Amino acid sequence: MAKNISLLLLMIVLPVWAANDQTKTSSTTLIRLEVVNGCLLNNTSTNGLSLGSLNFGNIYATTAPINANTSTGSGSIQLRCTPGTTAKITIGAGLYGTGVNDRKMRLGAGANTLNYQLYTSAARSTVWDDVTGVSILLSDDTTRTFPVYGRVPVQTTPANGNYSDQVLVTLSY
Repeated sequence: MAKNISLLLLMIVLPVWAANDQTKTSSTTLIRLEVVNGCLLNNTSTNGLSLGSLNFGNIYATTAPINANTSTGSGSIQLRCTPGTTAKITIGAGLYGTGVNDRKMRLGAGANTLNYQLYTSAARSTVWDDVTGVSILLSDDTTRTFPVYGRVPVQTTPANGNYSDQVLVTLSY
């Protein structure tokens, strides 16, 4: 009699197990992606990034204009944005001048200063300012490089030593 009961239980369990072995499908699956305007400044989206330096080198007198340019990886501004984005790059006055038309480098922590200027092109005809700046419509997502062109104008040669300034580069898009 024990054999009949166990066989009967097996017959009841099998149909329940087979009924639960099904595949359910959905008629649609939603997949989304939104591409938004965005830019990378020197290949990062981090604020407070150091872009490098514009180095005028060693001089002994300022009796003639002294020019310097940035290069990729050393002071140039590299920009990559979502296609169709209009971006603007501005450069502030620096720490020691009174405005973008009066930029100054300072000797250490002292009071001695040295005039200089930053420009948007090698012709050095347009000051790179903190309002107009350089605007560009980016049609693709390739990296564009914007050199910074500097000039120390003719002036009374200041005391010897290391002069420096720090400017704020702002990217708006």
